[in-house]
Amino acid sequence: MIIELPIGKSNYQLSCKQSEQEKLSHLAEKLNKRINRLAAQMPDKDDKNLLAIAALLLEGELEQEKNRDDSDEGAKLNDQDVYDSVSETMENIADYVEKLTKKIQNY
Repeated sequence: MIIELPIGKSNYQLSCKQSEQEKLSHLAEKLNKRINRLAAQMPDKDDKNLLAIAALLLEGELEQEKNRDDSDEGAKLNDQDVYDSVSETMENIADYVEKLTKKIQNY
């Protein structure tokens, strides 16, 4: 099955199993919100750069979670816990970037 996922100013067609459609749509919606927040903070960046920035931020969050997980040997996180934590941290980073951007613009 082919689904179309709007992310940023583009639509992406992906092949997936029908059982994966809802999850992919949900993830694409969340990513699209992040891209839109980044676009508002960095209007001079194109979709390609915004996707790269979002990917780097997510990679950083995953690494941070892995390091946290390594330090909490006894505490195991399930996938939803990791997803929620990464989501929350991404929002915090986006807010921080937005504040920095405003400070730079006002400078």
